[in-house]
Formats: sequence, C-alpha cells, structure tokens
Amino acid sequence: MKVLQSLTLQARLMWIVLGSTAIIGGGTLLLVFAISYQNKLSDSEQHIEQLMNAVEYSAAIASYSSNNEIADDVIKGLMRDEAVCAVQLSSNEGLHLSRSKYAESPSCQISLSHPLLSPFSDTDLIGTLTTRVDNRIIRTRALRYAGQVALGLLALLICPSLVIWLAVSRYITRPIHAYAQQLHTIVPGSATRITTVPHSSIEINRVIADSNVLLINIEAMLLDERAQRSEIQTLKEQYEHLAHHDSLTGLPNRTMFNERLAHMLVQAKRYQLIGALIYLDLDKFKPVNDTLGHDIGDLLLTAVAQRLLKVVRESDTVARLGGDEFVVMLPALHDAAADALAIAEKILHALQQPFELGAHTVQIGSSLGIACYPEHGKDEFTLTKHADLAMYRAKQNGRNNAQLFQADMAAV
Repeated sequence: MKVLQSLTLQARLMWIVLGSTAIIGGGTLLLVFAISYQNKLSDSEQHIEQLMNAVEYSAAIASYSSNNEIADDVIKGLMRDEAVCAVQLSSNEGLHLSRSKYAESPSCQISLSHPLLSPFSDTDLIGTLTTRVDNRIIRTRALRYAGQVALGLLALLICPSLVIWLAVSRYITRPIHAYAQQLHTIVPGSATRITTVPHSSIEINRVIADSNVLLINIEAMLLDERAQRSEIQTLKEQYEHLAHHDSLTGLPNRTMFNERLAHMLVQAKRYQLIGALIYLDLDKFKPVNDTLGHDIGDLLLTAVAQRLLKVVRESDTVARLGGDEFVVMLPALHDAAADALAIAEKILHALQQPFELGAHTVQIGSSLGIACYPEHGKDEFTLTKHADLAMYRAKQNGRNNAQLFQADMAAV
C-alpha cells in the first residue's frame, strides 16, 4: 500500500488493473448468462418435442382405433410436465380429447403440433397431437439455470473485484470525497482554503492547489463585484435624488412637487380634506446675486430653504421651482385660508431676518401668493395658476407681503 501511495494516479490505477484482471470477467458474466439462458430455452422446447415424440406412436394407435383410454393416457403423460398447460388429441375418425390447466392464460401461447400417421402406413394422416406450452415456466427455468451459472462465475470474480474496490476506495474515492466535502463547506468569497486529504495522490494534491488558487481569484472577483455594486447603488440613489430634488438646496424640485400635489389632491378628494399652496418669490434677490456674486446668491438660496423648512410642519412640502421661486404645499388644514395666512406670516417674518453669508450680511424680503383647495381650484393647473396670480398681486402691492387669491385677480 505504501508503494501505491507514492505513485502517480495513472501508475496506481495501472497496478490496480493489473492486480484485478478478473474484472474483465464482468462482460464474460453477461455473455455467459445470455448464452445459458438461450440454451436452456432451446433445451426446454426440445424436451417437450422429445416427450411428444415418445408418445407419438401411442397417440397414433389411439387415433387410429378411436380409443379414448389410450388417448387419455397419452394426454396425462404429457401433462405431467409442469410447462405443458394444455394437450389436444384429435383424429379424422371423430376422436377429440383435450385437457388443460390454464389454457386461456396469456403466457400459454406456444403451440407445438405433431401430425399423427397411421401405424400401418407412413403416408396416411389420421390425426393431430397439439401441445400448448407455458412460456412463463420455460423462461423461469431458463432464468434459474442462467442465474446459477452466472452466480458460479461471479464467485470466481469476487476476490479480485474486492481488491480493486478497496484500492480505488482508499486511494481515489476517499481522497476525492474528502476534497469535495471541504469544497462544499467553503462559502464563496471567504478566506477558507482546502487542506490536503489523507492518501491523496500527486494529481489530487495538484487539484487542491489549483482549487485554492481559483478560490483566491473568486474571492478577489467577488470583492470587486461587491464594490462595484455598492458604487452602482450609490450612483443610482444619487441619480434618483437629483431627478426629484434641487441640486443646490436639496429641496424637492418641480417634478417631485407636481407628483406630491397630484397625490394631495387625490387624497383630499377621497377623504374630503382641504389644503393650500403658497407661491413665494424672493424680493431683492437679483441685486444680491449681481453685486455680491453667484456664490453668495447660492448661499442665500440655501439659507432660505433651511428657514422655510423650520417654519412649516413635517407633513408640508417645501419645493424650489427654479431661480428664487419656491412653493409650500399645505395638506390637511382645518381652516385653509386662516391656517395658510398664519404660516405665510411666519415665512415673511423668518425671511425678513438678516442672513449672515460669510463676510456679508444680507437682508431681503418675500412676496407670497396663497390659493386654497377646493375654494380656489380643484386641479393642479388651476390651483398653481391662482397661487401664482396671488403672488404677483403681492409684488404689485409693494412686495414683502402675502395675498390670498381673489376672483378679480383672474380677470386681470
């Protein structure tokens, strides 16, 4: 065994084959079984033919003399063989005698017929002897006989086959099985590696080494893939955020505002709620942006967004529509006009306070237009249009004030 263990897999298999040449007898075993089976089938049929030949003269006598007793003895003699399931003897003189065990069985289909010639003339046909044979019994006999022959041959092959099985099991099957068990317990991407297995050959050890290299490569690939997926997910979230939010202030943009407004109106119609929109335009923003620069203007817009978020409810939406225009959506109010005007006053007060922007102190104002649902509009277009008209009325009235939409504003 130590000598085999030090050899390569190919040399080890060669020694196993040489020490177990009898395994070739497996094909011989099948061949012997088939030949024995066919020979026994032929012998069984010949045996029935021999029985019929043995009683043929007596059957001819019975047929010639129409003797029922002789005919019955002939039939009983044939029926003693268990493979014979039916016998019929008939003559041209009117004798007709038959016996059967189970002639209607599907297995009782083989029929052997012998013509009966006159005992006194070889040319006169006087009757027929017909025997039906049970094919199942004949095949069972043949299988039993072939099995006995095959078992005898198999006994001669067991010892060398056992030697081969033990050798293959010890030096091939077990090492590969141990290798497979370790491989199945490894989680892809983990740092676990396959260790050497007992009685492994040079080839199997090489497979283990190559597998460990492959595991290292897989681990590196999975780490890269996870990093790429994380980066893709981050970029996806950033793109989705940019698609619905203002890149400067982080507030919802016009797209998200329209979606939320549509949702608010659906909910309001379904549950009989009231709400309001406040359109807001900054006063004196353009001079600040032109004199102090766009960077200060951007800081001012960001600061305005933060102050707006502090004076509204968490359920409200503050969005930037573009430039210095903002909108506040107020869903589920108790008294739409009064509640919206109260929040508008808070916004006016918050935006009147000075803004500290780096080295600059800036003071601005705001003009607000308010439209209530459903009083001033029942759809997105009408509601936003009326809030915008109210905001322009606030600018016309001297800026830094809030105006509630009135019907006369739409006529202008």
